[in-house]
Amino acid sequence: MMSLIPDHTLQQIVHRINPHHEFVNAQPLIGGASAQVLLLDVKQTDGERLKYLLRIHSEIDRKRNPDLASNEFKLLKTLRALGLPVPTPFYLDVSGELHAVPYLVTGYIEGAPDFSPQDLPNFIRQSAEMLTQIHRVGQGAQQGDLSALGFLSDRAAHVQWWLHYQPESMDESLNEAQLRDTLRQLFPLESMNQVTLLHGDFWAGNLIWQKGKLVGVIDWEDAEIGDPLSDLSIARLDMLWAFGQATMHDFTKAYQAFLPHLDYGNLPRWDLFTALRPANQLADWAAAWTGYGRPDVTLTTMRESHQWFVKQAMEKL
Repeated sequence: MMSLIPDHTLQQIVHRINPHHEFVNAQPLIGGASAQVLLLDVKQTDGERLKYLLRIHSEIDRKRNPDLASNEFKLLKTLRALGLPVPTPFYLDVSGELHAVPYLVTGYIEGAPDFSPQDLPNFIRQSAEMLTQIHRVGQGAQQGDLSALGFLSDRAAHVQWWLHYQPESMDESLNEAQLRDTLRQLFPLESMNQVTLLHGDFWAGNLIWQKGKLVGVIDWEDAEIGDPLSDLSIARLDMLWAFGQATMHDFTKAYQAFLPHLDYGNLPRWDLFTALRPANQLADWAAAWTGYGRPDVTLTTMRESHQWFVKQAMEKL
């Protein structure tokens, strides 16, 4: 467990980042299931304090990709160089010398996720613009070379693996078996758009806000290369769960206005694949919303929205 990392080990980690910094304390951050995160309080030589985040990916994700920590570290370096508001990567350790499991240390972006935005149109516009900025990486002379991200997995291959994976039990509440049968008939898709960088989990919990401005995008362990519509679809479903159908549509229109050249014909198919993601996980996802200050988002409302999401996609095939 993260809480069992002794202070003297954390001090050693801090010294490897900067030998003049002093470790003060550590606090576990509660939230995502994809990684365990410690907020490190560090004192500089002048007495000023700064914060680091120490991230250890989940055992499930490490089994899926043993190089996950290294990949995320390299990705963050690339994105920082391109000017995207992502955490600064400071240190990567895959040696097992100080801790048995690979970990990375990044900077801390001041701010917080906003699950109840006061200015929803502003929230929608900035979120859509940020997602399009991510999807422009590698798409022009000023946006870097996508081949530099060749260590990221391919979304199309991931989809094929996922559709042929047989879970121990199907989620009957989401009609998983029927959904899988339909998706196997639809995929693989003919490529209609140039592949781009994908965040992989673009939702309100991974967006950091400060005084009404979107200042950071975090949690990049699900990043892949693929059709940008797959990323858009993930964001659409999460917008639907959190803010309703109208907001989902407004977010989609805002995204399309920023990237009007994309072919959106396969969006219903990607919506159906996205609908498979919460299978056997929706109850856990729903339970977290009370802690986000949104007790109105429940398992019942999320199931109802999921059913509508599938229906609207099927009607557009």
